[in-house]
Amino acid sequence: MKAVMVKALIGFGLFALFILLLWADPSGRYFNLSGLFLVVAGTFAATVLAHSFRGVSDLLRRLRSKLGSKASMESEDLEVFLRVVEAHRRGSVRSAELAVRRLTESVLRTGAELVIGRTPQADLTRMLQWKIGAQRERDRAEIQIVRTMGTFAPAFGMLGTLLGLIGMMYGLDANRMEQIGESMGFAMLTTVYGLVLANLVLKPLATRLERRANENLAWAYVQMESVLMLHDRCHAAMFRNYWQAFFDRPGAGESVDSLPLGVAES
Repeated sequence: MKAVMVKALIGFGLFALFILLLWADPSGRYFNLSGLFLVVAGTFAATVLAHSFRGVSDLLRRLRSKLGSKASMESEDLEVFLRVVEAHRRGSVRSAELAVRRLTESVLRTGAELVIGRTPQADLTRMLQWKIGAQRERDRAEIQIVRTMGTFAPAFGMLGTLLGLIGMMYGLDANRMEQIGESMGFAMLTTVYGLVLANLVLKPLATRLERRANENLAWAYVQMESVLMLHDRCHAAMFRNYWQAFFDRPGAGESVDSLPLGVAES
């Protein structure tokens, strides 16, 4: 509920800022669509050439979900995994398999399936490390894409500045003061667009993605350790204490206090 209210307030604030700027600038002096298009489209095209169209488009499509996801687990998933733990300790393979199907966390579900399938610990560890490594590389590639955009945006702002200066020179040659003013405005605004896009949008976005990637990586290793504990048939109370230590860190996800004590201590 709080997240929805925050998003609504941010959206309302951005809308109010846009209306205020339009009201303060009815002539469009600070909204040059051609200059904005040059910076945005040029940055996108250069990034596609540097990486790939599929990689850039996938990142833009999944950006909202990546920023919204947190390195935490729902209490329902905790309860389900603990049921897997108890079923595995009792040797009830069928009950464990049914419970594993309800898990949503990728590493936990894959690892639990391998444990139930009696996979050796060395192979289990290797598989989970490969899965976590693949996730880490995907996150690094996406962060690099955003950092590349942040590098190209000021460059295309300077390109627009040069184009505007060229137009201004032609205006001086033809003694057309109106063209000189328009070209000078285009030259300055493209620099502003490039700097704003790079320093107020793309670089903070890359920093946030990097922080979220580190959180997800830490949580992935917690899941891996939980799977190894499942393989060793540890008691359910050990899982609760281990998860509680992780979620008690500053800035971590939700606590596991909402998990029924009867499940954790069964």
